[in-house]
Amino acid sequence: MVAAVLVLPLIMFALLAYRQFGLFNPSYYIPYEEMLDAFGSGDLHAVFDAPIISVNVTSGLLLSNMFSLSVGQLLLSVALGVIMGLTLDAQFSLRKVCKLKSVGGSAAAAGSGLVATLAASGTGILGCCGSGLTGGILALAGISSVTATQIAEVSPFIQVALIAFFVLAYLRFSRRLKIVATPVSSPS
Repeated sequence: MVAAVLVLPLIMFALLAYRQFGLFNPSYYIPYEEMLDAFGSGDLHAVFDAPIISVNVTSGLLLSNMFSLSVGQLLLSVALGVIMGLTLDAQFSLRKVCKLKSVGGSAAAAGSGLVATLAASGTGILGCCGSGLTGGILALAGISSVTATQIAEVSPFIQVALIAFFVLAYLRFSRRLKIVATPVSSPS
């Protein structure tokens, strides 16, 4: 799950950029100076938004399609991936021991976690004038740039809410698994 939430946004962005522009020529760089400046500033918002790696999937002269993984997105994505994996594993383990209605709810929540990660990913389309936008995946998918930016801005909060949901679900499933797995002793 961690690999999925980290790699899927880049793959989706590359596929959408290729579909839109017919070009796939990736290059990357590690903007360590920007990251060090953010950490040096002491501003938590700057640290959260500091890029760890930036990937240009088209390497175009006039148009660049940038995917950027920030410190905050890395932390949220890893936390979301870990807790989604633990929750689904606990639910599948519980399903083996006793009958559950379905795993559809957890699977749907996991899917929404992946969608929130895609929407929150740091992407942008940079033109010759240097302008950019967040929510580039959504913009390439056909959503207007204003709407894509607004969705991208609230998506980290959705990810935090999903992390909380999965923590509660994991605790519930693991508690039920302990109750079901505990052997009942018969009176002698």
